[in-house]
Amino acid sequence: MLTWILGIALALLVIAAIFAPRPLNWNYSFSKNDEIPFGTYLVYESLDSLFPREDIVTSWTKPKNFLDEKIPLKTNFIYLNGRIKLEDEDTRELIKVASAGNHIFIGAEQVYGLLADTFKLKYEPDIVPGAGFYNTDSVGFHFANRKLKSGFGYWYPRWMTKFYFTRYDSARTTVLGHDHEGNTNFIRVKEGDGYFYFNANPLAFTNYHLLSRNNSEYIFKALSYLPDRPTVWDEFYKPGTRHQEGLFDYVLDHRALRIAWYIILFGVLVLFIFGARRRQRPIPVISRPENTSLSFIDTMARLYYSRHDHLDIAAKRYTYFLEFLRTRYYINTGADESRVISEVSRKSGVSERSVAALFKMGNKLERLRQISQEDLEQFNRQIEFFYNNCR
Repeated sequence: MLTWILGIALALLVIAAIFAPRPLNWNYSFSKNDEIPFGTYLVYESLDSLFPREDIVTSWTKPKNFLDEKIPLKTNFIYLNGRIKLEDEDTRELIKVASAGNHIFIGAEQVYGLLADTFKLKYEPDIVPGAGFYNTDSVGFHFANRKLKSGFGYWYPRWMTKFYFTRYDSARTTVLGHDHEGNTNFIRVKEGDGYFYFNANPLAFTNYHLLSRNNSEYIFKALSYLPDRPTVWDEFYKPGTRHQEGLFDYVLDHRALRIAWYIILFGVLVLFIFGARRRQRPIPVISRPENTSLSFIDTMARLYYSRHDHLDIAAKRYTYFLEFLRTRYYINTGADESRVISEVSRKSGVSERSVAALFKMGNKLERLRQISQEDLEQFNRQIEFFYNNCR
């Protein structure tokens, strides 16, 4: 009887945990994966409307590794976090990126290290005595550009976001915004052919403010300074990548894992009650060997697609094509090109004109620095045409 009572009580505990309302998480996240108030899921999803027909790429590594010594052209970079301290090598890499004509948007309450020293940045919090969670005092943000100004400005709880700049390199800096007291909180700094944008109130770019009053307008207007270009969204410099919680804290903070944990506890208790004595040795399940070739190919394809290095993909496709000719038809591809084309056409059955066009595009790759996606698709169609029609 006692066993049944314990079992029912534990089952009721699991049901209560499943249907209990989840407390609101007010932690700073700034991650595109989080729908909590201070996450940026909604802001990230809105980037498609800000940069229509442009690629939005997520960077999960530090800038130096993401760029891999290749300076992009005509690209935006967005960094949002409460505090940002880039490693020195990442700072130098971003300065080179901006100098090449790219635009870098950094929203942070504090920027430390070499980046702050380079642009002579100093941030200051506006601390109000007694300003706690329930304080009703507010702060208004305004744009310096008359075309972006709003009649009443954009208002936020003072306890939530109130940082501004007390120092910056005025020789190459343009003030883009200020608070209602005239303190500068949004600037643009010229660097080579590009720009850095610094906004001192990153919480204004979170889910909470996207849905609050007309403050979504502030987000879109601030980001509208970035040109309509492919955009890289940073997920490396976020609180979650620097702070490691305990395993049990992580499990209890996520509803699905918390429910699974309680179910496991319930299952273990039932096992102890009804199956304490092992009756039969379990029969091991031998799984069939898995072919991971397609999974590996899919992973590599996603890697190349995320980097958008179309020239590198085309060069590799051409290299594999030449190797196919050598192994399939025993043709010396390093010989005179006209003779190679004639021999390939004769052995494969593909017209000499199509083979010559393929070789012409392959040779042209060595003289180019980059190609478009359309050029890559056309080159790929020609190679596939050869594979599908050769004998």
